[in-house]
Amino acid sequence: MTEENINFVDLACILKITPGTLLEKFGGLINSSFFDAVNLAGTLKQKGLIDFSSNYPGPNEIVLTDAAKVLINEANSKAGEPFDQLDQSILNQLSGGKRVPVELGSALNLHDRDLALRLYKLYKQGYILYELKNGGVELTLTENGFLKANSAQNANVQTAQESPVQQQEVKPNETKASPEEMLKNIPKPQKKINKNILEIIIVIILLILLIYVLRIRGYI
Repeated sequence: MTEENINFVDLACILKITPGTLLEKFGGLINSSFFDAVNLAGTLKQKGLIDFSSNYPGPNEIVLTDAAKVLINEANSKAGEPFDQLDQSILNQLSGGKRVPVELGSALNLHDRDLALRLYKLYKQGYILYELKNGGVELTLTENGFLKANSAQNANVQTAQESPVQQQEVKPNETKASPEEMLKNIPKPQKKINKNILEIIIVIILLILLIYVLRIRGYI
């Protein structure tokens, strides 16, 4: 098994195991039936996270391996890192209705192991809660997690609403024309131009007629 195959259920289960934890009582620790608990224990064994210490004819004790202890230490170290954009994306997905790690990993395209560490970080920072049940895990937002997700969504909506207004604003480098320049740039009406030409033509015709009449009468 590769490390990427380790998921949040695995991490949550090994966090329940303490010295002296018995396989026969493991189901009660993870809120699951004996059958589900045995299956989970077998999976953890295959992934190299636990081992069994058998004292025949006594009960079977579950023991954390070195790999499990390294994973727990890494998870605790990750939990101390600052909240970032990926953490925000996980909260947004939870706010949208996704409640199990499989759905989150598919939506965010994250490896199971990376998502497991992120979820534990959000749990330790007080943004989410989780409950082991029936061989799986269910995630919920805390009040702080809900407020964090809601504030980010409101900020995105406000930014989208302000964008059209910003596009209409005059750029700093643009200069406004003076009223006189704006009046000069206004094109003259075409009807007025046509009227002036017609008046000139009429005057020319009248002059020609006047000259013609004067020549006939001998004045010219």
